[in-house]
Amino acid sequence: MSQTPIRPGQVVKAKAGRDRGRLFLVVARVDDSYVLIADGATRRMDKPKKKKEKHLEPTEEYISNLAEKLETGVRVFDSELRKCLSAMEAVKDAASL
Repeated sequence: MSQTPIRPGQVVKAKAGRDRGRLFLVVARVDDSYVLIADGATRRMDKPKKKKEKHLEPTEEYISNLAEKLETGVRVFDSELRKCLSAMEAVKDAASL
């Protein structure tokens, strides 16, 4: 178990499964060990993936505007999510050069 719990709005990286290495947004907590994740492309907001927290690597990134929408119950569109995650991927790729 990680030291700080993963929270909705946080960006995580999958450590296991077919999604390994991809970035996702935590949509909601199910219980102490499971969270729901989505990326807006393969895992859409209307059908997020239930994943064990131990199979996710939390990042320092937190998308506050999407987290605020999730907390208030406002619909988050897949296009918004894809845009945010692709921007983070681009920054990560530029930093690795």
